[in-house]
Amino acid sequence: MPTLVETVESIARQAASAQALIESAQRQAMRAADLNPIAYVDWGAALDEARRLDAEARAGRLRGPLHGIPVSVKDLFAVRGMPTQAGTRAPLPPLGRDEAVLVSRLREAGALVFAKTNMHEVALGATGENRWTGDVKNPFDPARQAGGSSSGAAVAVATGIGLAGIGSDTGGSVRIPAAFCGVTGFKPSFGAIPLAGALHLSWTCDHAGPLARCVDDCAVLFEAMARRRVAHGAPARRPRLAVPAAWLAGRLQPAVREAFERLLAALAAEQAELEHVVAPALALAWQCYTPIVRAEAAWVHRAALAVGAPGFSELVLPALKAGRALAAADYIDALKAREGVCAELDALLAGVDALVLPTSAVLPPLRGQDEIEVEGGRTTVREAVLGQTLPFSLCGLPTLSVPVGLVDGLPMGLQLVGRRDGDASLLALGRWIEAAVGVTPMPPEE
Repeated sequence: MPTLVETVESIARQAASAQALIESAQRQAMRAADLNPIAYVDWGAALDEARRLDAEARAGRLRGPLHGIPVSVKDLFAVRGMPTQAGTRAPLPPLGRDEAVLVSRLREAGALVFAKTNMHEVALGATGENRWTGDVKNPFDPARQAGGSSSGAAVAVATGIGLAGIGSDTGGSVRIPAAFCGVTGFKPSFGAIPLAGALHLSWTCDHAGPLARCVDDCAVLFEAMARRRVAHGAPARRPRLAVPAAWLAGRLQPAVREAFERLLAALAAEQAELEHVVAPALALAWQCYTPIVRAEAAWVHRAALAVGAPGFSELVLPALKAGRALAAADYIDALKAREGVCAELDALLAGVDALVLPTSAVLPPLRGQDEIEVEGGRTTVREAVLGQTLPFSLCGLPTLSVPVGLVDGLPMGLQLVGRRDGDASLLALGRWIEAAVGVTPMPPEE
């Protein structure tokens, strides 16, 4: 499949068109409608904009490196002319702008922002299940979770509804659905992509990031939204990869363990240096993440909570109420503990190119499933899934999930964690990993 850059080059020489891409997205949306990835779309308006972009291309004028590329946006970013519901019936706080900064930057780069994607309610969850908008279903098995909270974005990319999607990631909400749906997801360093015009969940942990078919596509989307060049990242040569083996012991589903060990052997065969490391911060991260996120989410939604929390479902309301009840001293203790987790992870990453581990400890669970069996016994789905990703949002480290094919017929992602502000180097390493072990699977035809 052509990369975004190759597609724009085809549009420039009129071998492809934005109109044809939107028409293809519309056909795919009809085929995948039961998976429920789309929150809002106006196909007529999208086709009109595609024709304008094609006319500019015929005249030799390209707006930027994404000219004519159809991009969907998670329904918690303000997009001019589109409603924002964030997957809830509760009243939302003002977003402060009629369009998120990152959306305006995508448009300036020539992207065709054509749809809003469904999500876990107010981004407070990792399953993609939603009482109000309906569950977003996994394209490889609709009985299973698509991951969250950027569930619709991942399903849209996996099924060809546009060529890329933009999500948010507070604890894994780009990487988890990317892994569950067999696409690439990139959570950049904290603050790299501006969040003005987005509905926050936790200002301490919130990030925005792209989901696409490959690392190169994520890189060009990141460059447009962050206004940072990443081409200077040196391609990895004999990369040094840290494996948190002791922490992973007992955490993984047996099928994920077997696949991960095969991946490590394949990386070693490609001359990667693998180092087993001790990382107690990964266990400590959970203890400070939950109070921080819940307290900040309760503050974000304080107006709705003050009038009896109308419109929040039972899937998110208990967490919001717990955050509102949290003592200020406990919130501050969690913030102080976070400093220690960040310092330990920074020290660990100083001597390696990346930390490497499965994006999720388990394959996509069934929708409605709360517990799951792993090597060490029974655990919650939340711990098995979110526990793998949240330390790196908590600490603002750049993190990439690369698809590595199917395990028992379901997608699996490999997670790479880079040094703070080392986005360019991590993307370069991601390209190397992609070439060595990456496999982007295609969902079965409807």
